[in-house]
Amino acid sequence: MDRTVLEWLLEETSPEVRLRTLKEYEKLSEDDERIVQCKKELLESKVYERALKKLKKDKPWDKYDAIMAFAEWGLTRADIGTDIDDEVFGLIKSTGFKMLCGEPLLLRNLVKLGYYSEDIVKNEVDSVLKLIKDDGGFGCISTNKKINNPNKPHKSCARLTAEYLLLVAELSLQGNRPECADDLVHYFTKRNIFYRTDDMKTPMVEVMLGTFYPPDPIKIGAHMIVYALRVLGCNPDSEAMQEGYRVLDEHKLGNGRYVLTASKSVPAFKAGNVGEENKWISMYAYLAK
Repeated sequence: MDRTVLEWLLEETSPEVRLRTLKEYEKLSEDDERIVQCKKELLESKVYERALKKLKKDKPWDKYDAIMAFAEWGLTRADIGTDIDDEVFGLIKSTGFKMLCGEPLLLRNLVKLGYYSEDIVKNEVDSVLKLIKDDGGFGCISTNKKINNPNKPHKSCARLTAEYLLLVAELSLQGNRPECADDLVHYFTKRNIFYRTDDMKTPMVEVMLGTFYPPDPIKIGAHMIVYALRVLGCNPDSEAMQEGYRVLDEHKLGNGRYVLTASKSVPAFKAGNVGEENKWISMYAYLAK
């Protein structure tokens, strides 16, 4: 990464990006003075205050978004304190983790926050990872027989499988690489990450070729997919990873920064303006390399 790009990611105006960059790119320990100071600034910031308020709202999806924000920023349950535990376990109790197509991403965020040590989370993670199909992906969860007839064979859902890729990558970062990791990686690499096996020029899902952020269930961008594959040990010189970098670099500006191509109208947290250079996309792109 060019020094000027790194300095941009580490600007004091965005402690949430700075913390994640310090932890994953600079690889500083939790007790490093720069990490400690950055956490202090983040926990005293307006952006954190807004997420904490969202966590305490009644609607499950508000809590889901707050959990995602904390995880993306590099915080842990210990950083946030006792406030988060009651909300997390309350959400689990009320939903059983079953938040439409969002369960794998919720589990990834809980693992990132440090909840894999809890039996209820570990058991759910271990249970859902056993559902991997023969093709290395994960199947549609819809109960609509027109979409997902249990009496007919179905290929895996690429959107859902991308969420599982993030979950498995996070587990691996924490030293818990699941047995299904290699099969899951192969699901993407045999497609040069993004494409249909019957037509290697047509994307499985169009959103995968962009830099959608913050992540949303069934909408995961190229920067996060390529990042997760790199975490899981994919050779950067391989054909698949080279295609991943090519797609990523379509969104790279001359100054080395990457552009946000799309986001939800009401995202989990405000990450920047669509069509403009973006710190989050840039951070993921360089972590992927």
